[in-house]
Amino acid sequence: MNRDIVIFGKNSVLAQNFIASMENSGDNKILISRKSNINDHFVFDISDLKNEFDLNLICSKIEKNSKFKEKILILFSWSGGPRTLNKDLDNWILNKNIILNFLSISKILNPKRIIFISSAGSIYPSNINIKYCESDKTCPSNKHGKQKLYAESMIKNFVKEEKIQYTILRIASAYGYDRRFSDQGVINKWLYSAIRGEILKLYNSKSSLINFIAFDQISNAIKVSIEKEINGTFNIGTENSITLQAILKEIQRVINKKINIKIEGKETRYFNIDVNKFFLKTGIKYENRIRENIKSIYNSIISNDI
Repeated sequence: MNRDIVIFGKNSVLAQNFIASMENSGDNKILISRKSNINDHFVFDISDLKNEFDLNLICSKIEKNSKFKEKILILFSWSGGPRTLNKDLDNWILNKNIILNFLSISKILNPKRIIFISSAGSIYPSNINIKYCESDKTCPSNKHGKQKLYAESMIKNFVKEEKIQYTILRIASAYGYDRRFSDQGVINKWLYSAIRGEILKLYNSKSSLINFIAFDQISNAIKVSIEKEINGTFNIGTENSITLQAILKEIQRVINKKINIKIEGKETRYFNIDVNKFFLKTGIKYENRIRENIKSIYNSIISNDI
């Protein structure tokens, strides 16, 4: 069954990869972002709290571009990240506006489902080596995690009242190559530093365990959650985490030269998540492919940026 897929935050790296994966899906993509130089989507800044007129206007534009009765609204838009919150911006206000506008639009359009791209890395405890599942008590480690949990809570209250289906995807540490953001993410930063002969900085011990998931695996998880019509909150990551030591070893193997490492922090961080809930609903588990993907990212950097 084909449907309208309305994407908020079209220019984000995860949204871009998801849109590319949908190229031959037959679904009607309606793309929304706060600014752009191209004309294939609507410009609408949902980080600025909108009045009733503006909300109705964007909903009218969405309806005019609709091709199917069924609508899925996906919220990629977000201000700041786990380690990149801009101190000059009030991300808390911006993200409150984002979620409030998104829910107001959802109320007007009455979609079959709303999907929120949340974060797993900032909401679970990181001092114990266990796999956390979705029902475990959360312990946000920073403002990013607190804000994502606030949005999750707002969505759950909204869908209960409006009787709309919902999916919250708590994404593990995402990685991959995107030419617009080719130096983002710890793996890409380390590869750039290693290629240039610069020092690789570690902010946790080499024995830290981190759950990483590739961009294409995230896109697949979003598509599967739509096709399978799964409801609730789900951890999206790989079956197994990997140590920072193993990643460094693979980077050194790929670039084939000695790398210089500086350890800024000695604390061991554990980022392990249980992905069985998603598996039980979809029959899918994602393998840790980080070793093979490091080679691919390296080749992309060499070909396009260095």
